[in-house]
Amino acid sequence: MTRRIVLLLLAGMALLDPAFAPRIASGADADTENLSGDASLSERNRARWERLSPAERDALRERWRTFRSLSPDERRAAVERYRRFRALDPDEQARIRRNFQAWRGMPPEQRLRLQQRLDALRRLPPQERRDLLEQSPRFHRLPPAERQRLLNRLDRPRRR
Repeated sequence: MTRRIVLLLLAGMALLDPAFAPRIASGADADTENLSGDASLSERNRARWERLSPAERDALRERWRTFRSLSPDERRAAVERYRRFRALDPDEQARIRRNFQAWRGMPPEQRLRLQQRLDALRRLPPQERRDLLEQSPRFHRLPPAERQRLLNRLDRPRRR
């Protein structure tokens, strides 16, 4: 459950403005704690903060509170996932954002069914997952490079 919250938190941060997401303050200022000592960073973050609508500010404050409520290990893991996301090529980031938006647009019952299916798929032995994927018509419509990327992902151990 915590992992889902962290993923939603990170996706929300990335969707608003990735440049100041990790540094937003809980108050009205965007960066009261300037960790690098760079005054221009603080000014840029404050300017970005001021351009946000009140609803965006409230949403970002809530995400920041959620982030701050995580344990130090969970925070480090969240920041690492965020860095990995930012290191992806723009097309992959766009694909993740589209999937996130589709997920958010689903009714809760449909999200639950999808989550249950994904959990069941994860419990399958790797070879069964591979066989199932290779039998999918949607899989065969993908370009060969994308098919290989998916198969390679099945071979990697799952991160926690």
